[in-house]
Amino acid sequence: MNIKKILMVATAFLMTAAAHAQEKEPVEETDSQKKLTQFNSEKRHEIGLDVFSAIVFPAFNPRYEYVWSKHSGVGMDINIYLSDADSGIDELETFSITPFYRQYFFSKEDYGAKGFYAEGFLKYYQFKASNTIFIGGNSSQTTENFSELAMGIGIGWKWVSDSGFMIDLGFGFGRNLGISDYNEDVYGDRPIAGRGGVNFGWRF
Repeated sequence: MNIKKILMVATAFLMTAAAHAQEKEPVEETDSQKKLTQFNSEKRHEIGLDVFSAIVFPAFNPRYEYVWSKHSGVGMDINIYLSDADSGIDELETFSITPFYRQYFFSKEDYGAKGFYAEGFLKYYQFKASNTIFIGGNSSQTTENFSELAMGIGIGWKWVSDSGFMIDLGFGFGRNLGISDYNEDVYGDRPIAGRGGVNFGWRF
Protein backbone atom coordinates (compact mmCIF):
# COMPACT_ATOMS: atom_id res chain seq x y z
CA MET A 1 0.00 0.00 0.00
CA ASN A 2 1.52 3.30 -1.07
CA ILE A 3 1.61 6.49 0.98
CA LYS A 4 -1.30 8.09 -0.93
CA LYS A 5 -3.65 5.23 -0.07
CA ILE A 6 -2.51 5.27 3.58
CA LEU A 7 -3.28 9.00 3.82
CA MET A 8 -6.71 8.49 2.26
CA VAL A 9 -7.57 5.69 4.69
CA ALA A 10 -6.29 7.70 7.67
CA THR A 11 -8.28 10.76 6.61
CA ALA A 12 -11.46 8.72 6.22
CA PHE A 13 -10.90 7.12 9.63
CA LEU A 14 -10.36 10.48 11.34
CA MET A 15 -13.47 11.99 9.73
CA THR A 16 -15.57 9.00 10.82
CA ALA A 17 -14.20 9.16 14.34
CA ALA A 18 -14.83 12.90 14.57
CA ALA A 19 -18.42 12.50 13.40
CA HIS A 20 -18.97 9.69 15.88
CA ALA A 21 -17.54 11.78 18.70
CA GLN A 22 -19.84 14.67 17.85
CA GLU A 23 -22.84 12.35 18.00
CA LYS A 24 -21.74 10.97 21.36
CA GLU A 25 -20.71 14.32 22.85
CA PRO A 26 -23.13 17.07 21.75
CA VAL A 27 -22.05 20.63 22.41
CA GLU A 28 -23.80 22.03 25.45
CA GLU A 29 -25.76 25.23 24.85
CA THR A 30 -24.80 28.36 26.71
CA ASP A 31 -27.35 30.17 28.86
CA SER A 32 -27.74 32.78 26.12
CA GLN A 33 -28.41 30.11 23.49
CA LYS A 34 -30.91 28.38 25.76
CA LYS A 35 -32.84 31.63 26.22
CA LEU A 36 -32.86 32.18 22.46
CA THR A 37 -34.10 28.63 21.84
CA GLN A 38 -36.86 29.11 24.40
CA PHE A 39 -37.81 32.44 22.88
CA ASN A 40 -38.06 30.95 19.39
CA SER A 41 -40.45 28.25 20.56
CA GLU A 42 -42.46 29.98 23.29
CA LYS A 43 -44.19 33.25 24.22
CA ARG A 44 -44.86 34.68 20.79
CA HIS A 45 -48.36 36.03 21.50
CA GLU A 46 -49.31 39.14 23.45
CA ILE A 47 -52.68 40.45 24.55
CA GLY A 48 -53.17 43.71 26.40
CA LEU A 49 -55.69 46.37 27.41
CA ASP A 50 -55.24 50.14 27.43
CA VAL A 51 -56.06 51.13 31.01
CA PHE A 52 -55.64 54.84 30.24
CA SER A 53 -58.50 54.81 27.70
CA ALA A 54 -60.65 52.70 30.01
CA ILE A 55 -60.33 55.22 32.85
CA VAL A 56 -60.38 58.55 31.01
CA PHE A 57 -62.99 58.26 28.24
CA PRO A 58 -64.17 55.42 28.93
CA ALA A 59 -63.25 53.15 26.03
CA PHE A 60 -62.52 49.47 25.44
CA ASN A 61 -59.11 49.23 23.74
CA PRO A 62 -57.71 45.66 23.47
CA ARG A 63 -54.48 44.90 21.62
CA TYR A 64 -52.88 41.79 20.13
CA GLU A 65 -49.27 41.48 18.99
CA TYR A 66 -47.46 38.54 17.42
CA VAL A 67 -43.74 38.50 18.24
CA TRP A 68 -42.19 37.90 14.85
CA SER A 69 -38.61 37.86 16.11
CA LYS A 70 -36.66 39.26 19.04
CA HIS A 71 -36.38 42.52 17.09
CA SER A 72 -39.85 42.87 15.55
CA GLY A 73 -43.57 42.28 15.95
CA VAL A 74 -46.87 42.80 14.12
CA GLY A 75 -50.25 43.38 15.67
CA MET A 76 -53.55 45.20 15.80
CA ASP A 77 -55.60 47.11 18.32
CA ILE A 78 -59.27 48.10 18.44
CA ASN A 79 -60.75 51.10 20.20
CA ILE A 80 -64.47 51.29 21.05
CA TYR A 81 -65.91 54.31 22.83
CA LEU A 82 -68.35 53.05 25.47
CA SER A 83 -70.33 56.07 26.69
CA ASP A 84 -73.48 57.39 24.96
CA ALA A 85 -73.54 60.53 27.08
CA ASP A 86 -72.48 63.93 25.77
CA SER A 87 -68.73 64.10 26.30
CA GLY A 88 -68.38 67.82 25.63
CA ILE A 89 -65.64 67.06 23.09
CA ASP A 90 -66.16 68.69 19.68
CA GLU A 91 -64.46 65.85 17.80
CA LEU A 92 -64.73 62.43 19.42
CA GLU A 93 -63.32 59.15 18.09
CA THR A 94 -65.96 56.45 18.51
CA PHE A 95 -64.27 53.45 16.87
CA SER A 96 -60.90 52.55 15.37
CA ILE A 97 -58.94 49.55 14.16
CA THR A 98 -55.17 49.93 13.81
CA PRO A 99 -52.74 47.33 12.38
CA PHE A 100 -49.08 48.05 13.12
CA TYR A 101 -45.52 46.83 12.62
CA ARG A 102 -42.86 47.37 15.30
CA GLN A 103 -39.09 47.30 15.32
CA TYR A 104 -37.35 46.93 18.70
CA PHE A 105 -33.97 48.51 19.44
CA PHE A 106 -31.19 48.44 22.04
CA SER A 107 -32.19 45.03 23.44
CA LYS A 108 -29.17 43.20 24.83
CA GLU A 109 -31.18 40.14 25.86
CA ASP A 110 -31.99 37.14 23.73
CA TYR A 111 -35.46 37.14 25.21
CA GLY A 112 -36.26 40.21 23.15
CA ALA A 113 -39.14 42.16 21.60
CA LYS A 114 -39.13 44.56 24.52
CA GLY A 115 -37.57 47.87 25.43
CA PHE A 116 -37.59 50.87 23.10
CA TYR A 117 -39.47 50.47 19.81
CA ALA A 118 -40.60 52.43 16.75
CA GLU A 119 -43.68 51.49 14.77
CA GLY A 120 -45.54 52.24 11.59
CA PHE A 121 -49.33 52.00 11.58
CA LEU A 122 -52.44 52.33 9.43
CA LYS A 123 -55.49 53.54 11.32
CA TYR A 124 -59.12 53.37 10.19
CA TYR A 125 -61.38 55.29 12.54
CA GLN A 126 -64.85 56.76 12.92
CA PHE A 127 -65.56 59.98 14.77
CA LYS A 128 -68.27 62.50 15.57
CA ALA A 129 -67.85 66.22 14.90
CA SER A 130 -70.05 68.92 16.42
CA ASN A 131 -70.61 72.51 15.38
CA THR A 132 -72.64 75.26 17.07
CA ILE A 133 -74.50 77.74 14.86
CA PHE A 134 -75.71 81.10 16.19
CA ILE A 135 -78.68 82.75 14.45
CA GLY A 136 -80.42 85.82 15.81
CA GLY A 137 -79.25 85.28 19.35
CA ASN A 138 -80.24 81.60 19.30
CA SER A 139 -77.86 78.66 18.97
CA SER A 140 -78.21 75.18 17.58
CA GLN A 141 -75.73 72.32 17.48
CA THR A 142 -75.23 69.90 14.62
CA THR A 143 -73.37 66.58 14.90
CA GLU A 144 -72.21 64.34 12.06
CA ASN A 145 -70.44 60.99 11.85
CA PHE A 146 -67.36 60.53 9.68
CA SER A 147 -64.92 57.77 8.71
CA GLU A 148 -61.24 58.43 8.01
CA LEU A 149 -57.97 56.62 7.29
CA ALA A 150 -54.59 57.73 8.63
CA MET A 151 -51.01 56.52 8.19
CA GLY A 152 -48.37 57.32 10.76
CA ILE A 153 -45.53 56.42 13.09
CA GLY A 154 -45.10 56.04 16.83
CA ILE A 155 -42.57 55.28 19.54
CA GLY A 156 -42.77 53.62 22.94
CA TRP A 157 -41.25 51.39 25.56
CA LYS A 158 -42.27 47.90 26.61
CA TRP A 159 -41.43 46.04 29.81
CA VAL A 160 -41.85 42.25 29.89
CA SER A 161 -41.14 40.11 32.95
CA ASP A 162 -39.80 36.55 32.76
CA SER A 163 -43.26 35.31 33.73
CA GLY A 164 -44.83 37.15 30.77
CA PHE A 165 -46.43 40.17 32.47
CA MET A 166 -46.21 43.17 30.15
CA ILE A 167 -46.53 46.98 30.35
CA ASP A 168 -46.49 48.96 27.10
CA LEU A 169 -46.30 52.77 27.06
CA GLY A 170 -46.43 54.45 23.66
CA PHE A 171 -47.80 57.23 21.46
CA GLY A 172 -47.82 58.32 17.83
CA PHE A 173 -49.35 60.54 15.16
CA GLY A 174 -50.65 59.87 11.68
CA ARG A 175 -51.54 61.96 8.66
CA ASN A 176 -55.17 61.73 7.57
CA LEU A 177 -55.49 60.51 3.97
CA GLY A 178 -58.70 62.46 3.31
CA ILE A 179 -61.15 59.69 2.45
CA SER A 180 -64.02 61.27 4.44
CA ASP A 181 -66.32 64.13 3.44
CA TYR A 182 -65.37 66.05 6.57
CA ASN A 183 -65.87 69.78 5.97
CA GLU A 184 -63.00 71.76 7.47
CA ASP A 185 -64.78 75.05 6.78
CA VAL A 186 -67.56 73.97 9.13
CA TYR A 187 -65.78 71.87 11.77
CA GLY A 188 -62.20 73.16 11.60
CA ASP A 189 -58.89 71.61 10.53
CA ARG A 190 -58.26 67.95 11.27
CA PRO A 191 -54.94 67.06 9.57
CA ILE A 192 -53.68 64.37 11.98
CA ALA A 193 -54.90 61.45 14.08
CA GLY A 194 -53.39 60.54 17.42
CA ARG A 195 -52.57 57.15 18.89
CA GLY A 196 -51.30 56.09 22.30
CA GLY A 197 -51.98 54.54 25.64
CA VAL A 198 -50.76 52.57 28.63
CA ASN A 199 -51.32 48.86 28.03
CA PHE A 200 -51.17 46.13 30.65
CA GLY A 201 -51.17 42.57 29.40
CA TRP A 202 -49.57 39.17 29.10
CA ARG A 203 -47.14 37.43 26.76
CA PHE A 204 -47.74 33.71 26.33
